Amino acid sequence: MTDAEPTSGWARLWATARPFARPTPRAGAWYPVVGEASSGRVVLEVRGRRVAVQRRFLEIRPDRPNVFTVVVRTRGSVRMTERGEGAQGERVYAVCPYCTTRVRVLQDQPAVTCSRCGHRGAVAWWETG
Repeated sequence: MTDAEPTSGWARLWATARPFARPTPRAGAWYPVVGEASSGRVVLEVRGRRVAVQRRFLEIRPDRPNVFTVVVRTRGSVRMTERGEGAQGERVYAVCPYCTTRVRVLQDQPAVTCSRCGHRGAVAWWETG
């Protein structure tokens, strides 16, 4: 996405969503909303591509968040099982709101710095993705 391209908001997947979009938006990551495909679908910019996702799978906000979203993958989650991580219990990480990089966090850690883009912000333990 170019800086000149307008966005109508920022969206992330609900934690339980399993949309049929390629590329699939990552859990906890915020993506710019760049249009509407229909009354029930919005167009997101995901890794340089435009992807239509059903609105019911998304949380949409007018402004880009600056806090790190917390993602909790439990033993029963589909993606952990596919990766063979299910036996380890749960996996917790934060997602940078600017570059979508996963960042390791410790329980109740108040803030973190992204190793990829350098963004520093609060860890939003109250918002899980």
